[in-house]
Amino acid sequence: MGHREDNQIIGVCRFSYLGTLGFKAHDTHREDLADRLYDEQRMQRRFAYFENICLPSLAAQTDMDFRLVVLTGDSMPLRWHQRLQDLQRHHPFVDLCVLAPAGPVNSTRRAFRQAWNGRASFITGFRIDDDDAVARDYIARTRKIADQLLALGWADAQTLAAICFHRGIYWDMSAPEDRQFWDHAEKEPLGLAAAMIMTSDARPNIFRWNHRHLASAVRCWIDPGDIMFLRTLHGHNDSDRTIPPHASALSAGVARRLLRDRFALSPAALQRMAQDATGDSP
Repeated sequence: MGHREDNQIIGVCRFSYLGTLGFKAHDTHREDLADRLYDEQRMQRRFAYFENICLPSLAAQTDMDFRLVVLTGDSMPLRWHQRLQDLQRHHPFVDLCVLAPAGPVNSTRRAFRQAWNGRASFITGFRIDDDDAVARDYIARTRKIADQLLALGWADAQTLAAICFHRGIYWDMSAPEDRQFWDHAEKEPLGLAAAMIMTSDARPNIFRWNHRHLASAVRCWIDPGDIMFLRTLHGHNDSDRTIPPHASALSAGVARRLLRDRFALSPAALQRMAQDATGDSP
């Protein structure tokens, strides 16, 4: 059975976007913040995460009928912007959105709008960070559920609804190998592996609310069953992250198999990348 033509799947990844909120050092003077944001070592790390974790998982989706908008700022130095353009040429599902500093809702609303095909009445919009990944069937499962919720009237032009997958893997790159990977089902929605059904001209989107408060603001369809996301901890996260207290440790062998089978990631490439992921963030 084909999917609904009036529901388009679009993701937004904020890639070193110098917005008015969102980056953990946003209280810093803007010029100083730009220097920190575009620091050579930091940018090399962000591209390493993006190119080895986020993009490969999206490029391997079983349903490739989606767009990923990479939102970045007009202050980004040319060399980094050109590197994003190279990635766009290599990944046909990627769009670039370059904006002046703005708040998280306004900037992401413009990003979603840029990728809209001009026909769909609804957008199922997801968010993802450059250092995280989603399972290979994430788009397919999100689309199937969104289409069903629309058909049931559980989501409509007046009613926002979120689709939240709560189980995934936490990867602590700085930990010993036998303590790096953890299986966990969240009690509350994450920003990762969460999408929102909205009209194509809606003002709020999945970035509107703190993900921990999402269930108090909109209807949420929740699935804690299968492993659907990979969340990384590496000492350079733009938000505070820790291993949840009740997570279950995964052996290195099981973790490597899941990385290959669920996320289409190369454990060897990830291990090499992780060796450079320790130290203080600039």
